[in-house]
Amino acid sequence: EDFEKVIARGKEGTYYIDDGNELEFFEIIDLVKPDVIFTGPRVGELVKKLHIPYVNGHGYHNGPYMGFEGFVNLARDTYNAVNNPLRHLAAVDIRDKSQTTPVIVRGAA
Repeated sequence: EDFEKVIARGKEGTYYIDDGNELEFFEIIDLVKPDVIFTGPRVGELVKKLHIPYVNGHGYHNGPYMGFEGFVNLARDTYNAVNNPLRHLAAVDIRDKSQTTPVIVRGAA
C-alpha cells in the first residue's frame, strides 16, 4: 500500500526498485548514469567499485541530516564525496605503465 502511494506521487520515467539485488542496481546505474548516489553502506561498497561518488545516507557517521545543521552536514558530505581525489586515483591501473598517475595538489592551508 505504501509503495503504491509512492508510485502515484512519482513522475513519468521514474524507476522504482523495492529491495533490489545487485544486478538490478547495476542496470539502473547504467540507465541513469548518476553524478552522485545517496545510499546505505552495503550499496556504497558496490558504488565505490564503479568510481561513482556516494554519500552514506544513514547519516550516523558524520552527523544527522535533519534540520538546518543536518543540511549543512549533507552539503559537506556531498562536496567531499564528489571532490575526493582518491576517487580519480582508483581508476588508474598501476600495472599499466602507459597511464599517467594523476597528481594530487593540496590547497594552501
